[in-house]
Amino acid sequence: MRTYLIDNDKNEYIIDLTKTITHSAEMVEFEFRTIKDQKEVNKENIFVRKLADQYFASTDGVRWNKLARQDSPGIMLNVDKVFKLYRGYKPSSLGGGDEGGLFTQMPGKVVKINCKVGDKVTKGQTLLILEAMKMENEIKCGTDGVVKAIHVKPGDALDNGVLMIEVEAE
Repeated sequence: MRTYLIDNDKNEYIIDLTKTITHSAEMVEFEFRTIKDQKEVNKENIFVRKLADQYFASTDGVRWNKLARQDSPGIMLNVDKVFKLYRGYKPSSLGGGDEGGLFTQMPGKVVKINCKVGDKVTKGQTLLILEAMKMENEIKCGTDGVVKAIHVKPGDALDNGVLMIEVEAE
C-alpha cells in the first residue's frame, strides 16, 4: 500500500509497504521502501511487538522503543515534524500522475475519463476519476503534454500498478 506523507512545508515523502511477516501473535515485521523521483531510495524493516497492551518498535529486533498512542488516523507525529497522512492516493489538491504515465497506486474502478487521445493537457488537470476504498479520487496529470494513449475504460476494475493513461510531455 502506498502512503504519502506531506509536511507543513509541502514536502512529500512516498512510503510503500512491501511485505508483512507475522512471526507470532505478538510480533509482526513490516518491510517499507521509500520512493523519490520514481526510484527506491531506502528499504527498512520494522518489527512491532505487543506486550501488556502496549506496542513497541525495533529496526534490529534487539533494541525496542515504545510507540506513542495516536488517535488521529490522518496525521502522523514524528520527533520534529507533523505529517498529513494519505493512503493510496494523494488528494486532488496535491497533484497526481507521474510524467509520461498515470499508474494505479492501489486497486480501484474507473468511474470517468475526462480526456481522449490527442488532447492537450496541463499539469494538474484531472484526467480520470478512480473509485478506491469507496471514495472517488481525481487522478491528475503530472506534466503539460498530449494524451498519447488511454488503456482503460469506465467500469474497468484495476489492480495496483496498471498504466491507465500515457501523456507525452511537451
